[in-house]
Amino acid sequence: MKNIMIENASLEELVIQIEEIVRQAIETCNLPTQNDSDRVLTRTETSELLQVSLVTLYKWNKLGVLPAFSVGTRVYYKWNDVQNAMKRVA
Repeated sequence: MKNIMIENASLEELVIQIEEIVRQAIETCNLPTQNDSDRVLTRTETSELLQVSLVTLYKWNKLGVLPAFSVGTRVYYKWNDVQNAMKRVA
């Protein structure tokens, strides 16, 4: 890590140096990016996207048309599964 002398630096110079250090730190983090394939949708998001009711989503899940998975009491749909279901219908 660099040491910065702020004794004779103006506020603007200090801000520029801090911004550069933060930018470099962020670039070296290599945070994973989320693909659309990893994305999950809530029941509400899925129903709005497909323009169907929550009851229809429930029925499609029971019939195997659109698989869902639960985390606790919440129900989610995988983006890929939603896309595949739309392709089958189209």
